[in-house]
Amino acid sequence: VGEAGSPCGTSRGSGFCFGPVDWVAPSYTVVNMIRCFLVINNFGKPRLMKFYERLSNEERQRVIESAYGLVSKRLDDLCNFVEDDSLFGGETQLIYRHFATLYFIVICDKAESELGILDLIQVYVETLDKSFENVCELDIIFNQQKAGLILDQMVTGGLVLETNSQEIVSKYKELERNMKQQERELKSPVASSPRTF
Repeated sequence: VGEAGSPCGTSRGSGFCFGPVDWVAPSYTVVNMIRCFLVINNFGKPRLMKFYERLSNEERQRVIESAYGLVSKRLDDLCNFVEDDSLFGGETQLIYRHFATLYFIVICDKAESELGILDLIQVYVETLDKSFENVCELDIIFNQQKAGLILDQMVTGGLVLETNSQEIVSKYKELERNMKQQERELKSPVASSPRTF
């Protein structure tokens, strides 16, 4: 208690403290994060890559090769969770699903829910299937932008935003309509004479 009974040491009792104040730094919680999302075919060719951490091209290539090496050697009846400290450090895990000719691989923090990530992969594949009508590897190869934008609707900055497949498809269709409208507007002839009112 300061002068004249003021809690801040001011005589006016304004409530503003002008004296030395003990500042407490905010505590930050560790955010569970996806480090990368990879789609790799049976021969080790990456078909879609999204990295949510800044890595050099050499580091990215090493991660892709290591991830493919881990999942391609595993039998189909084994668990879909792999822990390997060499990928992003000791606090990461690799979670994957193998569909037809493609491995869908997520490398994330160990604190992430394994079943939640498996569900995320399943929703992504279902959303691709709805968008491409029976998706296959060629759809992803020839429609990289669409496959990437769909993934961006689900995961941004390594954090999961949306897991409702119908909502993702509707948002993508809206985005597609807006892009087509912008293209039409850019192609339409612009009136060369100024408007008079």
